[in-house]
Formats: sequence, structure tokens, C-alpha cells
Amino acid sequence: MEDIFKVHHEDARNIDKIIKNKIVDVTITSPPYFDLKDYGSDNQIGYGQDYEAYLDDLKIVFQKVFNVTKESGTLWVIIDAYRREGEVVPLPFDFSHKLREVGWKLKEVIIWGKDRTVPWAHKGQMRNLFEYILVFSKSDDFNFYIDEVRDFETLKKWWVKYPERYNPKGKTPDAIWNFDIPTQGSWGNGYIRHFCPLPEEMIEQMLKLTTKEDDVVLDCFSGSGSVLSKALNMKRRYIGFELNQEYIDMFHNYIKETNEEKSSKYCISKKNRIGQAKFEKLVNDLRALKYARLLYKKLQTEGFKNVLKIYVKRTYTLSNGDRKYLKVKYLFLLEDRSRKNEIAKKVEDWTKKAPFSKFGIAPTYLYTHKVTSFIEILTNEKKDLYIYDFKATHRFVKKIKIEELNRSGKNNVIISSIQVDLNESDYA
Repeated sequence: MEDIFKVHHEDARNIDKIIKNKIVDVTITSPPYFDLKDYGSDNQIGYGQDYEAYLDDLKIVFQKVFNVTKESGTLWVIIDAYRREGEVVPLPFDFSHKLREVGWKLKEVIIWGKDRTVPWAHKGQMRNLFEYILVFSKSDDFNFYIDEVRDFETLKKWWVKYPERYNPKGKTPDAIWNFDIPTQGSWGNGYIRHFCPLPEEMIEQMLKLTTKEDDVVLDCFSGSGSVLSKALNMKRRYIGFELNQEYIDMFHNYIKETNEEKSSKYCISKKNRIGQAKFEKLVNDLRALKYARLLYKKLQTEGFKNVLKIYVKRTYTLSNGDRKYLKVKYLFLLEDRSRKNEIAKKVEDWTKKAPFSKFGIAPTYLYTHKVTSFIEILTNEKKDLYIYDFKATHRFVKKIKIEELNRSGKNNVIISSIQVDLNESDYA
């Protein structure tokens, strides 16, 4: 059997001659420009065609892509409008209508701000700095690994004070992506110029969103092979179609010279992704501590002055359908037992309302008025303890031992084995 995981010197309209089964997880491609660029092949799509014939040929190609794509698969098409005889031709929208006839469902429209592009504009038009990325799926149950591309490094400093407002896994990317087109000639010796190369970082983001290692990536208009080379770097299998043999040779030369280095960088970056896990833990720690502080302040405001300390213990994450809740135990040390039942009822009622309902916390509340019982519970934890005051819980006041608890200070009311020591200005 012929190895299909390679670049085929074949017309994209003949995909079904090469791929016989539904094996494709994602297709990422940029179709040939309509009647703007001669790619140097006979009977090519785009150059020399009329507009309807061009759209009909694209429909044929993506019908066959549809047929070889898994039900969980997606199609990402980078495409742009253009001007003809002084008018804008809305190619992305006409193209989308054609694909709807095939069965593709348009799920997302992303704007790619590409910056490095033709630096001039003609009279009566703006400088073109963007293209469309159209995202299609076969079904509503398609692969979309959003957690793989969340941004947790460039969040504003407010997550320190307001952790309940931020997803612990990081910020969901916007539908406007800013990736510069690579500088021509940056691909290495012998890797010739291509009309519109795609940025590696953008391709990587698409692959992270849609695939896992060993999944199959298709580019039916592979050109210089930027999609396929990045798929190889990231340990995905690839299939490409390209009419221009010079581009295929260019691709082989590029992966020969760069794949070892780029694959190594991918493995290192994957190994070092602990940063996101640490951020998730930190945001959840901040939530658990702030929740206790707000409870204490609310109780004080309502006249419950007999709450002396609150011990905070994170246990585990509780799943409920699509939502995840942080399971946290809160132990209240009361001055006496006179208002215990009243306090417990108030706290339970508040839990169901904002702001507490916004924290994603499933709390358990315990109460005691006996210092010995309180200390015994903390002693059994056998962990270091950190004290936080009622004004801020993103920075501990001091680390203490159990026997020092009575000397922790009146304002230092939150106690936990959770250690958080953040300087807010560091995250501005």
C-alpha cells in the first residue's frame, strides 16, 4: 500500500484517488487566489478561470475533503475578499455558501491581523492588513481543545485581587488573531519564496486547538508546506496536495534542514508547560482564601462579632456536568456557641447568592467554639500554616506553628496551609 502520509504531486480535485477513508482530523489550507496568481501549473484552480467556475472547483475539492474527514474533524480556511473593477468581491462569504451546500457548518469567523503585507493602498480603499479564517465542522461534536491555547501569562494584574473573575486555566483567545507574515527568506537555505506564507505560530495555535499527537492533518493546497512542516514538528501525521513540484522540493528541503531542531523545541515546550498548571492552582488558591475573607467581612457587617478565626482547606475539584467546582472546607472558630445556628444559616444563605456564587466553590462549613478542638484539627493536618488578615488574602502575613496560634493577632483571621505571597505590582 502506498504511503499516503506525504505531499502528493496531485490536483486537489483528486483527493479521493489518494485518501479512501475518513481519517482526517483537521484540514488547514489557503485556496489559490482567484485569477491573481499563476502558480505555474496547467488546469490550475483560480488563475484564468471565471468566478463561478472557480467557486465550483473549490466546492468539488471541499466536498472530497468533507468525505475523508472524521465526524469530529474541522476545516480551517484562510481566505480574503478582493477587488475587481473597483468593487469588493466578498469571496469568503460566497465560498462559505458553497461549502454549506456540501454539508460543512460554519462555526467561527476569525480575523487574522497579518500586519506585514503589501504596504500600499489604491485610491478609495484602505490598506489591507487582515484576512478571514473560516472554521467549519462536519458535526456539532467536533474537536476544539480550547484549554490548550488559553493565555495565562499576559492577564492584567486584576486576577490577583479578583481571581473569581478569571478562568483558572487562563484567558480564552479572542477571535482576532495578530500574527505577522514571516519575512521572506526566513525559512532557511534553499527554501524559496512563496506568495503568502502562513506564520508558524498561527498554524501551531490551530493545531493545538484541533488535534493531538498522531492525528492526521491535511492541506489540500499545501504550497510551500508551512502547515505540513509544523504538523510534523508537533508529531502529527500529514497529507498534502500540491501541483507545483518546485514547492514540494522546497518543502522536503525545509524539513530536512529544520525538523530536528523544531521538533526538539516542541518537545521542550511541551515538557515545560507546568506554568499553566501552576497558574491554575494559584487562581484556585486565591479563590479559596478570598472566599473566607469575604465571609468574615460579611459576618462582621451583619453584627456577628464572635467569629475569631476561619481555617481554609482545599480538598479537590468537583465536576458537575460541564462545570467544575473547587471543593473547600471552612472551619469557623467562634468565641462562644450562642449564635452558632444563626451564623450557620446566614452563611448557607449567602453561599447561594453573589458574590459567593461566582467563585465556583462547593463549600463545606464546620463550626466550633472550642480552641482545643480547633487546634486539634489543624494539628492533624501536619502542614505549615500561613496567616492572612481580613484586608487581603493574596499575600500571607506570617508563617506560624500551631502553638503560636493564640498570638497570631486579632486582625489575622484567615488560617490555611495554602501559601500565597504575591506582590500585586509584579503583575501590572
